[in-house]
Amino acid sequence: MRLFLFGISAFSYWLTVPVAPRESDKMGMSVFAKCEPSTAAIEHLCAQFPFLPRPVHVSTNAQNRKVPSDVVAHVMSFRLRGKAFCHVGNGLYAACPELCFAKLAQQLSFHELVRAGNVLCGRFCVRPDGAGTLAPRNSLTSKRRIGAFLKRNLGITGAKQARQALRWVVEGAASPPEAFLAMVLGLPFRRGGFQLEGAKVNQRIKPSREARAIAGRETLVPDLLFDDMRLAVEYDSTAEHAAAAQLTRDAQKRLALEADGYKVITVTAGQICRAGEMKHIAKQAYRRRGRRFRPQSAVFLQQQAMLFQMGWSLDRYLDLERREGNA
Repeated sequence: MRLFLFGISAFSYWLTVPVAPRESDKMGMSVFAKCEPSTAAIEHLCAQFPFLPRPVHVSTNAQNRKVPSDVVAHVMSFRLRGKAFCHVGNGLYAACPELCFAKLAQQLSFHELVRAGNVLCGRFCVRPDGAGTLAPRNSLTSKRRIGAFLKRNLGITGAKQARQALRWVVEGAASPPEAFLAMVLGLPFRRGGFQLEGAKVNQRIKPSREARAIAGRETLVPDLLFDDMRLAVEYDSTAEHAAAAQLTRDAQKRLALEADGYKVITVTAGQICRAGEMKHIAKQAYRRRGRRFRPQSAVFLQQQAMLFQMGWSLDRYLDLERREGNA
């Protein structure tokens, strides 16, 4: 018995994994045989990963195989090149992060696909504990590796949409709000963003001697950094509840950045989901860059409404309500 997680279900699995897959767990198409999305196989899957939302999406190599009612079977007829699958449990496999991204292009909108790419290339996971708490982890993949996979498998369904979205994926986000903030500020006007190019997410920088003395540390890691205009954008979700030590550390970081000539803009949890609030922040950045804010796209407002309606929450990929209801 072998079961292969596909698309949304594979992404829900990768969203919760605390470590990146090992090279020894990666396998090629030869393992994609004897796919049996039977009732027994699905029950085994649900026992192992009870947080997966329903219906469960799986891959199969048989056209007319009967599957349980809460399962969506996707026929995989394309002969993939490279190691496209990862062994994740007894008889259980998942599309590798690169294949997962390509296949999500068939199921998600452009904005959702970029957000998914930010997660796969990010440095966090969501604990499937019903509370949606975060934990740090190394990135599962990178834009380079996803691009290389798509290049090796040009004929795969969804490859074109995946390449279009991959251009706007950011690497290194430490939380879903950070990833969303990068989208809001960085996406082009035609996609509803504020078209502020050049942001680096969580890039470690070495400040001056004076700034190091202020910060009490050797390096600083701004959430978003625009080197060309000496601008740092910090996301602050805990201003009202942070411990005194954390507030002091954040204040030292801000003062150190300002001592080195950076303008620091803080975005709060209340601002990040409001287009009007983010527009004011974007205008500050445009003034810093010496340019006027002029969204030159007829679909800017429509696309921006879609972007903010999506938001940063990843709850839909984890079946939190069902688990809480059964607790």
